Amino acid sequence: MRTVQGELELALSTLLNQSTRIDLAGRTDTGVHAAAQSIAFDTPPHWQPAKLLRSLRAILPTDVTVTQMNIASSNFHPRFNAIGRRYEYALAINAPDQPFLRNRAWILDGDIDVAKLSKLALLIQGEHSFAAFAKSPQPSNGTICLVESALWSADSIPLLRFEIVANRFLHHMVRYLVGTCVEIAMGRRPQKDLELLIDNTMASRPVFPAPASGLYLTGVRYPEGWNRPAGIPWLGPL
Repeated sequence: MRTVQGELELALSTLLNQSTRIDLAGRTDTGVHAAAQSIAFDTPPHWQPAKLLRSLRAILPTDVTVTQMNIASSNFHPRFNAIGRRYEYALAINAPDQPFLRNRAWILDGDIDVAKLSKLALLIQGEHSFAAFAKSPQPSNGTICLVESALWSADSIPLLRFEIVANRFLHHMVRYLVGTCVEIAMGRRPQKDLELLIDNTMASRPVFPAPASGLYLTGVRYPEGWNRPAGIPWLGPL
């Protein structure tokens, strides 16, 4: 199976004439769009960032690109140096006649309570155990995450967008949160379910994770700042 990591390592190995492995800020599920992935790798000293950037763009497949390149310190690691991440989710309501949204957003039919979505986002903010929103347990790192902000917005009907910023995320966490919020806002389960799941006082799990196609990694934050401004590439900032 093709992966972004595999395509980058193949291209870099070809350019640098040596086997090249990259470190990433994190892995995303199949189908999730990584608009703000950060990577690190070693290069021979004669390669300068500008030249390597041009050469890499020239040989990468059309569905993978590199936007910027810099020289990092020898102890930099894109994952372990990160202090925050931002994800955004695109949701399209009653948009069957807009095929360009396929594989870019979750397309749903029916009525959804946007005001309720905003109230649910407030419940997500803060420091909680998100064990109920993880695909698999993470005993080594725990399940506590600090959600700095969570916001639902209506860009322009039929498009809705969810933006969440946290110090860390569990596997499938954002997709389970989005799926649960949508179920509640469409009247398919009570709001109390989200409260109980966040408090870990409910035995059942979220009904299902939202599809991967609507999820975007749009920022990784380091001590010096975000590696990319907020915004889904084809939608722009909130």
